[in-house]
Amino acid sequence: MSLIVKHKNIKRIVFPAFMLSTSFVWGQKAVNDTVKNGIKDIEEVVVIGYGKVKKSDLTGSVSSVSAKDLAATPAMNALQALQGRAAGLNIVTAGGAPGASANVTIRGGSSITQSSDPLYIVDGFQLDNALNVINPNDIESIDVLKGASAIAIYGARGSNGIIVIKTKSGKKGRTVVNYNTFMSFDMLSKKLDMLSNPEQYVKYQYELGVLQSKPSAWSNVFDNNLGTDSPGFYSGAYQRIANRYGSASALDWQEKMLGGTGLTQNHNVNVSAGNDKTQAFISYNYNKQEGLLQNYSETRNSLRANITSELYKGVRVDFNTMFTNNSVNGGGAYSGMKKILLQPITGGTLFTQDQLFNTQTFPDFSALDSGFDTENPFIETQASTSNKRTRTFVANAGIEFDFLKNFTWRTAGQYSWTNSKSTSFSDQNSRAFLTDPINTGINGNIANAETFRYQITNTLNYNKTFGEKHKVNALIGNEIWYEESEGSSMRLTKFPYPNFGLDDIANATVADKNTDRSSNSLLSYFARVNYNYDNRYLITGTIRADGSSKFAEGSRWGYFPSVAGAWRVSQENFWQGHKIDKIVNDFKLRIEYGVTGNNGVANNLWRTNVLLTDYPMNNTQGYPAYVTSTNWGNRDLQWEELRTTNIGVDLAFFKNRIKLTSEWYNNNVSKMLFESVLPVSSGYSRQYQNIGSMRNRGMEFTLNTVNLRSENFRWTTDLNISFNKSKVLSLENGQLNKTFSVGGSRTGMVTYYATVGEELGDMYGYIYQGVYTTDDFTQNPDGSLTLKPGVVKPSTGAPKPGDMKFAADNEAGDQFTRKMQKIGNGTPDFIGGISNNFSYKGFDLAVFMKFSVGNDIYNATKQSLSPYAMFQNVPSEFGNNYYHLIDPNTGQATTNLIRLKELNPDENSRLWSLSNANTVNIAYPSSYYVEDGSYLRISQVTLGYSFPKEFLNKVMLSNARIYFTVNNLATITGYSGYDPEVTAASGVTVTPGYDSSTYPRSRSYVLGLNLTF
Repeated sequence: MSLIVKHKNIKRIVFPAFMLSTSFVWGQKAVNDTVKNGIKDIEEVVVIGYGKVKKSDLTGSVSSVSAKDLAATPAMNALQALQGRAAGLNIVTAGGAPGASANVTIRGGSSITQSSDPLYIVDGFQLDNALNVINPNDIESIDVLKGASAIAIYGARGSNGIIVIKTKSGKKGRTVVNYNTFMSFDMLSKKLDMLSNPEQYVKYQYELGVLQSKPSAWSNVFDNNLGTDSPGFYSGAYQRIANRYGSASALDWQEKMLGGTGLTQNHNVNVSAGNDKTQAFISYNYNKQEGLLQNYSETRNSLRANITSELYKGVRVDFNTMFTNNSVNGGGAYSGMKKILLQPITGGTLFTQDQLFNTQTFPDFSALDSGFDTENPFIETQASTSNKRTRTFVANAGIEFDFLKNFTWRTAGQYSWTNSKSTSFSDQNSRAFLTDPINTGINGNIANAETFRYQITNTLNYNKTFGEKHKVNALIGNEIWYEESEGSSMRLTKFPYPNFGLDDIANATVADKNTDRSSNSLLSYFARVNYNYDNRYLITGTIRADGSSKFAEGSRWGYFPSVAGAWRVSQENFWQGHKIDKIVNDFKLRIEYGVTGNNGVANNLWRTNVLLTDYPMNNTQGYPAYVTSTNWGNRDLQWEELRTTNIGVDLAFFKNRIKLTSEWYNNNVSKMLFESVLPVSSGYSRQYQNIGSMRNRGMEFTLNTVNLRSENFRWTTDLNISFNKSKVLSLENGQLNKTFSVGGSRTGMVTYYATVGEELGDMYGYIYQGVYTTDDFTQNPDGSLTLKPGVVKPSTGAPKPGDMKFAADNEAGDQFTRKMQKIGNGTPDFIGGISNNFSYKGFDLAVFMKFSVGNDIYNATKQSLSPYAMFQNVPSEFGNNYYHLIDPNTGQATTNLIRLKELNPDENSRLWSLSNANTVNIAYPSSYYVEDGSYLRISQVTLGYSFPKEFLNKVMLSNARIYFTVNNLATITGYSGYDPEVTAASGVTVTPGYDSSTYPRSRSYVLGLNLTF
């Protein structure tokens, strides 16, 4: 069961807990002891653009995650392993479905409407979606580049930050074989509390049916089709319900659909071998994950080979290749949780419980109430299936040679190819067929896409030390990058029955077809100079020029400079040998400023396309004609620019027992790439323009401590925490705000505002103030009701007790007029992660937690579960506490205030009634659905045991470890939905915190084994 702690102010209980676990350094002996591992950490190498640098010589803002950190996390992909482990990096997966996508942002991203995805560089080359493609067992290190000095060398592609991945390579020495495997058992971590008492459910259905003038529909399902004109139909209804359903059983749809166990198995084997001249590494990974829902799964196969060799002294070559084959069933992200939750819990007198679960009851229920829109999920997941298969092949090769003592030339190239095929098919039992058997019928879709790209990079590196104290490293280079993609798709309808599905489409009707092809290229020149004086004063300067085919001639080139400096104060004579040096043994100040760009828009937006259409003449169609598209090309479209400033402090205490990195940054984005709405008089509807600006400003802290270290025991803690605050500085044509509507009237809808002077993520809607009660009305002699003076009036119509009440928004303050107001913000105040690692002799224990504080969630799932159609279930919160309008004695609605007061003694705490007015009101975006999304999640707990050397020698192993892991152990949150970790609705930074029927995350129990031969 999930650990749920409801607390209105989670901030007070989260932050102190983190600090307690990171503030202890026990034992005087340990403090004074030489910490060799800590000293080694200072000399770690960080991979930066087109090179690498010692951590001690770093001038830019970089967060690093090692292979050791990743290896401790049994995960399907590197995205899961990296969550919460790097300051400034926010990874939120879109639910718990196999193959689910994720939103990845660094320091809040740099765009409002365009993608916020960072640039991924793998072994020096760009690879889209790399954290999902690369086998996590193949990763040597991950460096997250955030500051200007680090990202400006990538110019056009670095504005959203850069994630640099270095894969493993062969080592000198004997051949080493590693085999890693784990098996995971996945279970539903939490169930939503839905109405589960059949008697309450049928009484609720009766009230809904009577108030919506559909009592005969209710009787058809729940009362053996008793006629409404039968004596006592209304007055005896509640007694008949009690007699028939008082001891009836309920169908638990969550348990039936999600209550099983999903199995995940992972097998990875790699071989490393090498001598002084040549080293080789080869790995294979197989991973299969079964989802909690039937027909949901992901299967991944990946193969990687890496060879490096020194052909002659000073001449080196390398070759790296990878192939992955990934297949996702179920579409990757399930959007139909409401279809499970809203299912009837009893079939009444119309269906047995077995029929209710095993037959497609949608036609019967929808015929009785056209608003019923939830087909049987058990049947639908069999009748409607989908699959996406993606194959990726990548080959890198490079040669470098040293000459003139201090120079190194390198030429490297990459070719990558990706092919994907997406299919979906709906048979005769699907909703698509049942709702439109004539025009749609049995139907399916096929889409194929293929992309290839190549990259060629030439660099010349100069490395020289002058007079022992002056070190200069200079780099110049150029790069050519080209990408081409094409795709085709078909929508097919009216398959005959029986059929062979998409294996034979000859007898289907092609309802729609489409093809597309595009290409774009980038030509770049870059240079960087690093100067180091006596390991005290460090300066880095970079410049890059990028020319992109996405822009018209005259606007294609962007220029992106940066400069950074660092001062290692602890290397100064006045510091060394002083008392403070015994406490603070490393102290470095850093500052950097630079410009990067973004061309992340579609190709050819600078030109206006011409479309073929039909022009009728003389009342006759069929005359071809060419017209311009409604989107007007913009030849002045140019680079979006990010100007970033970063100030950092690196500290190490007690001989590196405690290490702290603090960063302050200010990122300003200008000339943003917006799709602007044009006036009708222009003859066009839209045009991409460089308009608007925004800012992200924040602080980041990374703390690493060795809390306790003795001969047999070690306890370390790693904490990172990030604060980011965005602000919209300007929008198009002097506008003060821009709106983004998300969702629909029956799936949960809210509007986000990007407002000048405000931060991103603002949710707008109406402020819910409970329901109208009997105290709000005066009953007239004729029985009618009059609203008392001072009580807020609704936007339309005359209210009744039990109707939803919204706050007044007019100038007089007495009426609700449906004026949008701010109801929440989906952006957290701060996020982070904390890891505690313990080791004792052969045992190891790791506890990793991550947290998010201060963000709101728009619970669209909760809104979609509000009552709007008969026969659908509701949350128990509603079913036990809605405002009753039906008098059980008469079985009819009453408007008598005294009787309504008796039926609803706790009026002010009641939810709204089932009146027709409220079927409209529930579709409004409302503050009622906004909840605090703060959480602290115990993401992973791992207990492992490494066998002793004496045993390993007997069985001819060099290492053997077994472990047990629990993922998603517990979540401390006040959020009522399945999970508070929800992604941006439309994949852009402007719409965070929207939760609509997300596929729930599971809790997994993992058994693993690591062997080294």
